[in-house]
Amino acid sequence: MKRIVVSFLILLVVLGACGEENSSSSENAPLEKISNESGIYSIEDFTNVGYKASKEYDVSELEGSQGVWFGFWTNDLNRSVILDYEIRIYPSQQLALENGVKYVDEVIGDDAILSKSTSSWAEGVQDRRVRSGRGMSGSESNTIRAKYLDYLVYGNTMILCTGLDLADAQQNCSDLVNSLGK
Repeated sequence: MKRIVVSFLILLVVLGACGEENSSSSENAPLEKISNESGIYSIEDFTNVGYKASKEYDVSELEGSQGVWFGFWTNDLNRSVILDYEIRIYPSQQLALENGVKYVDEVIGDDAILSKSTSSWAEGVQDRRVRSGRGMSGSESNTIRAKYLDYLVYGNTMILCTGLDLADAQQNCSDLVNSLGK
């Protein structure tokens, strides 16, 4: 009898594993870093899907940009997580790539430039940094690091994304962009 119960439990586990849906369906898979070449979006497209723009930055010194907004969005997949994003809008994807990438590359990741005196575009620098969490100890506990770990160029927009790590940031960017089509 014991063997039958164990065999039955093993069978349930195997069947359950076979029936699981792949969590990274094509709709939720991370997008390419540069996509939707001809797409033209405005900040209203993002606010219409729930993005809350809390600050609009002065872009007079940001070459070619039409506008930059700092704000947050709550993913429909996980209502309990509110994530910060910075959305930069250009007239076209070509101009976003030509004029914007150099400014974004310097403010994301481990090597981010996060001081006003050394940043190429100082507007909003304070919103692009975060202090390390409480789980850190010693000198790490009060370290300033980049809030944004990655970005996407989607149509004429550049979207800077937060995350626990690079893969999480890429997924968060993709989730926001995928919400535009819903």
